[in-house]
Amino acid sequence: MEIEIKIRLASEQHVSALEQALNCPLLAKEDQENIFFEGKHQELIRQRLVFRIRLVHRSDGQSPLAIVALKGNAVLVNGIATCEEEEAPIDSQLALQVIEDPSTIPEVAKRHALLQKIVDRVQCPEGYVVMGRFRNVRHKYAWHGYKVEVDRTTVRAGEASTSLLDDRDITYSFSQRNKFDNMRFASLI
Repeated sequence: MEIEIKIRLASEQHVSALEQALNCPLLAKEDQENIFFEGKHQELIRQRLVFRIRLVHRSDGQSPLAIVALKGNAVLVNGIATCEEEEAPIDSQLALQVIEDPSTIPEVAKRHALLQKIVDRVQCPEGYVVMGRFRNVRHKYAWHGYKVEVDRTTVRAGEASTSLLDDRDITYSFSQRNKFDNMRFASLI
């Protein structure tokens, strides 16, 4: 079971202030693309499951690292998130194939244990679709024995809205949902 403390900061200035307050070296910077899949009839979400492939783009120009994740029974209360989670690396070419054509998931699953578990656990007789995506730039720190990950997240559905507000100095705040739910519901506030 994974437990995370999730804090949403009000602005980029607050994020920068947090990173300065950590007063420790940046261990890693990752450019992540998170792609979420669902059965055509929402078979996964009805069982409180989230199926994601994350591409971690490298600054050295090599193929991205790719990771399959299955999360279940997520609960977010007062910023404390708990969920069951399994992750497994996947060949980046297979990941890109699945992202480009989700109908290949059952075939690719024959060569990947976690994908096979997903296919076996939830029957999606009419196949899979990409239900959404978002990008993170993640900064990783080690602070007083804790792993601190600071994400700057971009959800396509919200980009135009935040630009409109920012350009006019209109104050706004974000919802109390996690990033997946914000992406899923295309919600901003």
